[in-house]
Amino acid sequence: MGGYSSEKNISIKTGKAVLKALSGKYTNVQAVNISFKEKLSFIDEIKKEDLVFNALHGGSGENGDIQSILEMNHISLFTGSDSKSSKICMNKHLSKLVARFECVDTPSWILYKNKKYNKKKLFNISEDKFSLPYIVKPNNEGSTIGLTKVDKENQLDGAISLALEFSQEIIIEKYISGREITVGILGNKALPIIEIFPNNDFFDYECKYVKGMSKYQVPADIDSEVVLKIQRDALAIHESIGCRHYSRVDFILDKDNNYYFLEINSLPGMTATSLLPMAAKEAGLEFHQLIDVILNMALLNND
Repeated sequence: MGGYSSEKNISIKTGKAVLKALSGKYTNVQAVNISFKEKLSFIDEIKKEDLVFNALHGGSGENGDIQSILEMNHISLFTGSDSKSSKICMNKHLSKLVARFECVDTPSWILYKNKKYNKKKLFNISEDKFSLPYIVKPNNEGSTIGLTKVDKENQLDGAISLALEFSQEIIIEKYISGREITVGILGNKALPIIEIFPNNDFFDYECKYVKGMSKYQVPADIDSEVVLKIQRDALAIHESIGCRHYSRVDFILDKDNNYYFLEINSLPGMTATSLLPMAAKEAGLEFHQLIDVILNMALLNND
C-alpha cells in the first residue's frame, strides 16, 4: 500500500481495511508501505508460498509497474490483474477501444499527446467530433483526478493545463448527461449495479472521498432487462482486457436507457465503505468474506 501517486491516501485506507480483515485469521500478515523511491527490498523477502494483496491505487500500483516487478521476480501469487491488463485498464483510450470492440457504446473522444498544444487546432478537432460541453481528463489517471467539464471555450486552457499536470496524454470526451452507475466484477460474475448520486455535476474526487458528498442506491432502480445487458457488457469488457479476480466498470445511463462505458478500474477501493464492497454486500458477502474470496481466487490463479 502507499506508493507516490495522487491516490496514495486512498491506497493506505484500502491497505488498513484489508489488514484488519486478515488480522487474527491468518498468521504472519505483514503490511508493506512503499514509495518506489528506494529499492523494493520486500520483494526479496517474499517466499514462494506467500501471497501479495495489492492495495496500491493509481500510478505504479495500478498501471502494471508493480505487477511487472512481481512477475519478473517469479512472484505469481498476487491479487488483481496482471501487468498487461493493468496497463490497458489504466489507459482510458485503450480501454474505450476494447469497449468498442465488444460493441459497447462509449462517448466519442479524441486522444491528444502533445504537451505543447495548439489551442485553436485542438478546439477545432474536438468541435469536428462533438460539440460543447465535453470532458477533459488525463488519459492514465484514476479517481477522476485532473478531470474538468468544459462548458465554454474559455474554460479549455485551464482544463488542459490541469489534465497535463497528471499526464502527457489527455482525453477530450463528449459529455453525456445521465445517471452515473457502476458495476463490480468478482471472478466471472457481475455484482448488483450501484447508482451514484453526487452533489457535484459528476462523480469527481471530492464526491468520491469526502463524506456526505454522494449518496448511493444498490441495487440501482433500472429495468431488469437493461440491468442484465449492462452486467453482461461489463463482464465482457473485464474479460476481453484479461482482468482477473475483481474490477469495477463505470457507465453513464441516459434518459432513454442507453448506456455508455466510461472506464474500468482494475484495483477499485477496498475499504468497507467502497463501491465494490458495497455491491458485494448486496450480493451477500460481508467485507471479510469478500477479501477471502479474492485471496482464494489468487491462490487458485483464477483468471
